[in-house]
Amino acid sequence: MRNSEGFLGFIDLRRSYAVIDVETTGFNPAVDRVVEVACVQIHDGDIVGTWSSLVNPQRPIPPQASAIHGIYDEDVVNAPAFEHVEAHLLGLCSESVVVAHNASFDLGFLPALAAARPSLCSLQLARRAFPLAPNHKNQTLRYYLRLDDDPLIAGLGAHRALADALVTTAIFLRCARTLRRP
Repeated sequence: MRNSEGFLGFIDLRRSYAVIDVETTGFNPAVDRVVEVACVQIHDGDIVGTWSSLVNPQRPIPPQASAIHGIYDEDVVNAPAFEHVEAHLLGLCSESVVVAHNASFDLGFLPALAAARPSLCSLQLARRAFPLAPNHKNQTLRYYLRLDDDPLIAGLGAHRALADALVTTAIFLRCARTLRRP
């Protein structure tokens, strides 16, 4: 279940899912670092928990990254190191299928989680569920699917880990219901 192709039969909302999102210093997990991580826990199709943490990347955050997510060096100076946050995240996801939008990106920054848990990509699921969407980016789907009608989503900004994880959760749940086999 490493990707969404061929695993639609495994989407059973009675299972537990952990929807994750990361904000980073850049795009390359070999050289860049996590600055924020979030997890939304789902069971029986309902959100049962949320968690997020800033992460001290132990290096300066490039201005171009801060311009996207709005996280600056002074925001993370007292944040925990990645190892502490990763251990907590692994615990939150321990009994769940991990879901992320463009999962290869997020899981590239979370190799221990990628190795430990099965995963689904909501981007791939959305391409199947909503082929007529203008594109399948998280925020495009947010507006295409009118997710802001949900009070949980309304008013959330973009490119912060918990906000993006909540939007991804709504996209995933909509995909699961749309792609459900009779």
